[in-house]
Amino acid sequence: MAKRRGNPNWGKPEPIGPIIPTVTEFEQVVREYKLSPDQYLRSIRLREWARRNKNSKYIPEPGCGSGRGATKIPNTSPSRCSRLGGSRSNPLCKG
Repeated sequence: MAKRRGNPNWGKPEPIGPIIPTVTEFEQVVREYKLSPDQYLRSIRLREWARRNKNSKYIPEPGCGSGRGATKIPNTSPSRCSRLGGSRSNPLCKG
């Protein structure tokens, strides 16, 4: 007898189980650093984590309506800060 080819479950609905909410890496780091949403912008440790992981981890945008109190960590690289006029126009820029 020949081996049957293909997925035998193709076209069958998957069983629906309980929906388990997932915790993002960003939320884990915020919990580890014990930060409240109003401290996200001021936290140097969180800003460094976001800079290191910006291409591989989810970092929420402000005002996305997620209901989790997400706030974006702003880009305060030296080149951006110099374009913004240093610390006078942007308090997050050092310099």
